[in-house]
Amino acid sequence: MPQGTISRLNQTRGYGFINTPDNEDLFFHRSNIKDAQFSLLQVGDRVAYTVQFTSRGPRADEVQVHNQSTKLQVNLAVKDLQVSAAFYTETLGFKERANSPGYILLQRNDLVLGLKTDELLWYPDPGEQPVELLVRGVGVELVLEASDIDQFHARMQQAGVVIYEPLKEQPWGATDFRMLDPDGYYWRITSPREQDSVPAEEEPMEGEPA
Repeated sequence: MPQGTISRLNQTRGYGFINTPDNEDLFFHRSNIKDAQFSLLQVGDRVAYTVQFTSRGPRADEVQVHNQSTKLQVNLAVKDLQVSAAFYTETLGFKERANSPGYILLQRNDLVLGLKTDELLWYPDPGEQPVELLVRGVGVELVLEASDIDQFHARMQQAGVVIYEPLKEQPWGATDFRMLDPDGYYWRITSPREQDSVPAEEEPMEGEPA
């Protein structure tokens, strides 16, 4: 069964949406929930589901809650909300979840990203240093995992994104590249890291305890 994350809920009307592995929103109704109460669902819950095709289009069915997740949200102070939002939605494939004066909320699968106007740079207090001299994201590396790393890298080059470090295979088993967003935030785009193979347990030799 495919798995996804609940991205939106309407508790009053009894429906919601699941963000799928393809970063699409799939509708479900309270009647499509299996072995769980709709009223207890939360945005961010991991679920498994089947896909049901109806006259109104596909919807999720037999939705099963795996666990209620703790979700990390990262907020970035940006110079221009619209420029940054366009970069993340059009270039990196995020979807806009909320938009209010001075703040835009974005999501891609389990990654939740908030864009805020520059007043965020004043916490903690930088003292007398002008905001123009503050370096954004010092000591922070933002990581996005992409299964199609070669195609993703090609799309970033075509979009004119600043590639800070080239695409290459790393000693820990992943292939990645490093890039900068319009405000200079440092992103590492990486392939899924392969799990170290665990050798099969050897059969006991004759005379040894099993």
